[in-house]
Amino acid sequence: MNADVVIIGGGPAGAAAVWALGRKDPTLKIVLLERNAQLATGSSLASLECFRSCWPIECNKQQMVRSIEVFTHADDYLGEGAQQALGLKMQGYLFGGFNDTQAAVLKSDVDRLHSIGLSHIEYLNEAEVQKRFGWLGPRLIAGKFDPQAGWLDSNALITRLAYSNPNAQMIFNAQDVRIHTEGGRVVGVESSQGTIHTPRVVLANGGWAKAVGKTAGVDVPVVAKPRQSITTHQRHAAFPSDGPMVIANGPHIRPEAGKGAIFGWEYKWTSKNVPGHLSHGEDYLLDPYQPVAALKDPRFPSIVPMLLARQFGHAEGEGFNDPCYMRGVSHNIGYYVFRDESVAYRPNETGAPQPYESERAIMDYVPGVEGLIYSVAHVGHGIMTAPAAGEIVASLVLDQPLPHPAYADFALTASFAEYDAAVL
Repeated sequence: MNADVVIIGGGPAGAAAVWALGRKDPTLKIVLLERNAQLATGSSLASLECFRSCWPIECNKQQMVRSIEVFTHADDYLGEGAQQALGLKMQGYLFGGFNDTQAAVLKSDVDRLHSIGLSHIEYLNEAEVQKRFGWLGPRLIAGKFDPQAGWLDSNALITRLAYSNPNAQMIFNAQDVRIHTEGGRVVGVESSQGTIHTPRVVLANGGWAKAVGKTAGVDVPVVAKPRQSITTHQRHAAFPSDGPMVIANGPHIRPEAGKGAIFGWEYKWTSKNVPGHLSHGEDYLLDPYQPVAALKDPRFPSIVPMLLARQFGHAEGEGFNDPCYMRGVSHNIGYYVFRDESVAYRPNETGAPQPYESERAIMDYVPGVEGLIYSVAHVGHGIMTAPAAGEIVASLVLDQPLPHPAYADFALTASFAEYDAAVL
């Protein structure tokens, strides 16, 4: 089989690349390889399916400006019926503050966001936040509110992106993927489903990119960090169905499916359950471990509501201390993939490189292997940034200028970017 482009990975990054390439050049023959039996069966299953516009770093901000444009005009970009399929809910993100220090940080955040053109982001003082969100409890004294944020059906988005291109072929159950090179350039891809001759390959398979990259002699500079969420079938009566995503200094929650809720919290995962022969750091793995369910923290489903209740001051049986959050719980886990310390560092006071946790993906040409392109390290933002990420990768595949100058900060060599810091 021959193809103009092979995309490895059937999550949001791979599906978006299929979509964007089809829009740029409908004549391209594209093949997407997915290791599982269907699309979006990796970390997307543990996603909270959310998106937000309040990014202080310019490259991520521009990604979301573009992606929200696609989400809110889905029929125009993804075909008739896409808007209904996505089930878009723009109910906002509320970041809460519980003391004067936290309130000052939120105010500073909003000032920064206004300075880069995100004037719709609101700072809410105690009177305002209590008027609008007093049902959360009297301890809430400040808020940062993003009214353009919300959530959608991630499976519908990924499916629409992938199948929007009639010249794209999906190949499932593609195991043992190997990239073939000759003379420093890509010539094909081999998997359990056969060999495809192609001059261009996009690595868009998250934490599994590291193993596949090795087949082309490439050390993909990423690490995989387990991240968990829980879904409940009920939520306490005061939490309205039209409420926002609520972020309380880490743990966060949003309404789901009428009466339910989804919780998340990105605390430092520990590697104590990982088999000793696997390479890992304090809170990351170099290669994903399967089954990922074995890495679940059994405390997670009770810890997250408990911490939310403590911060909002809910007594036993009320608010996030309501026993409904302990009934019918679905505990989910997947991997967030980050830049490793070789491509995410800033100089410290002595000028030495100081590693930090970057929020930027890597979308760039792979050095030393012509025709190989990265779309990795999307840090759990793969769903929300998918349309823009797909367009960035398409421009790289076709050797065209980037859609926005700020996207240069997604380059492999961009080890640091101003205001690149965790938002949650």
